[in-house]
Amino acid sequence: MSLMYDVIIIGGGPSGLNCAYRLSQAGLNVLVFDKRPQVGKGKICTGIVGVEAFENFDLSQDSILNEIRSIRIVSPYGSLIEYKHPSVLAYVVDREKFDAHIAQLALSEGTEIKSKSEVIIIDVDKRQVRVIVKDEEGSLNSYSSKVIVLATGINLKFNKMLSLGLPKDFLYGVNAHARIKGIDTTTVYIGNSLAPGAFTWATPLKNGWIRIGLMTKERPKFYFQRFCEKILSSKKNALEIVSVGYKPIAQGLVSKTYNNRVIAVGEAAGQVKTTTGGGIYYGLLCSEIAANIILKAFKQNSFDARTFSEYEELWKKKIGREIKIGYYIRKIYSKLTDWQVEQLFWITKSNGFLPFITRRMKFDWHSDLLLSFIQMAPISRIFSKNLKS
Repeated sequence: MSLMYDVIIIGGGPSGLNCAYRLSQAGLNVLVFDKRPQVGKGKICTGIVGVEAFENFDLSQDSILNEIRSIRIVSPYGSLIEYKHPSVLAYVVDREKFDAHIAQLALSEGTEIKSKSEVIIIDVDKRQVRVIVKDEEGSLNSYSSKVIVLATGINLKFNKMLSLGLPKDFLYGVNAHARIKGIDTTTVYIGNSLAPGAFTWATPLKNGWIRIGLMTKERPKFYFQRFCEKILSSKKNALEIVSVGYKPIAQGLVSKTYNNRVIAVGEAAGQVKTTTGGGIYYGLLCSEIAANIILKAFKQNSFDARTFSEYEELWKKKIGREIKIGYYIRKIYSKLTDWQVEQLFWITKSNGFLPFITRRMKFDWHSDLLLSFIQMAPISRIFSKNLKS
């Protein structure tokens, strides 16, 4: 016999947990499954969260490890752009503390969270959703609900099982916790010879600890090793890497993020910034939309695909333009040579564009800035050479 809940959420990341919190707060009986031993444990994530997310959500101040107020951007040939924002742009957070805080909010409203629990099968019929779950001892248990929320991150097997869409493309992300002296400002290195299709970064924490990583469209281990060598060549101190993780990063709009009794949120729904690969804030925003639509479905006692289609309409209205424009510009950028990237640096530094960035810069919203950038006459000529290729 299955244990019955109103909503089952698969995945204990920020989007799944926030959705659980909002639904439990409204009085629904919610169960979250997470296959990790502890919420937030072992997340492969740089953990950079914009100020706007902290302003709009009840997030853990105790999780903040460092503030980001300035960014250095280094070209393939060593040219440097230094951007200093008038105020704090973003925070670097401890993901275990960050996620645990949202989990505690959900628990305080009555959410039940089961860790070390892997969902094996999901079966949707006209009356309910039934899931089969393997616990930490290997036993199989059955649970049922009226609605299921997929917050499974990059694990997309249930998207296929439930006839949902998939991301258009993927980049490969590498994130490492390391130690080296001399890095005191978040630094981004760009160029397709260093990270094809994307960029590398190093961001300081405290006492010489840093997070370093990259996104690339190919050969992540090879390019990460090359990046580490680049850091070492510019510093006199040894680079000590304590831990390193690899993961795909979803890119582009997902074509369908709902079905009968099913909604997908977060990276499982492609709700990721195509510019930086960050998904925390977009996932939180869309989990709010998901919770509102689910509550509406319970009021109407209607859980079919037509009812949940409003969810996709609303979240794509909120962030769809950002994802589409970022994806389009990234595709063009991936075709630029390092010399063309170097030319972009010169143009940016000599055309008074940095003050314009300061006026328009928003950490989580890049589309207007990017469009303004590529429409500048000298820059548009460089990009246009790659549009037809």
